[in-house]
Amino acid sequence: MKRALVLLLAALLVCGCGVSASNRYVSDVFEADLPDSFERVPNADILCFAPYGDALRASSITVYTTELNWYFDSFDAAEYETALMELCGYESLTLNDVQSCRVDGNPARRIACKVEIDQGTHDLILYAVSAERTYFFTLLNRDSDSFVAPFDQMMQSLKLKGQQS
Repeated sequence: MKRALVLLLAALLVCGCGVSASNRYVSDVFEADLPDSFERVPNADILCFAPYGDALRASSITVYTTELNWYFDSFDAAEYETALMELCGYESLTLNDVQSCRVDGNPARRIACKVEIDQGTHDLILYAVSAERTYFFTLLNRDSDSFVAPFDQMMQSLKLKGQQS
């Protein structure tokens, strides 16, 4: 009995328990290391990830792509604030920071906001990436969660598919 238990534990250590060491998401659009416990939300109208795939009252990451936007670099902070208010329909939005950065070698903006929704005030982090298309990766971080740093790490691990290097 003891020998069988030791063999079972050794097999689990070698093969794992069905959970990979990383939470790598791979699609034909991008691949990235998602924050721990984040899974794709089933039956969502848009590409969405949340802890254990349940976005109801939880933090979430959404992904949206559009044709390349040539005005991308001309947006100032006020224009981002206006666009986010119009597109997302938040009760209020406070723009905290807009930074230029690079994601997978492409020019990008990291926009940090506070948004007011019916459950309270939450962090909203948006990465707008200009590549062969424009990619929008958004984290809505509920007030009791702390996924901002893991989301930033995810964006550092992100690889876009089909772009020219």
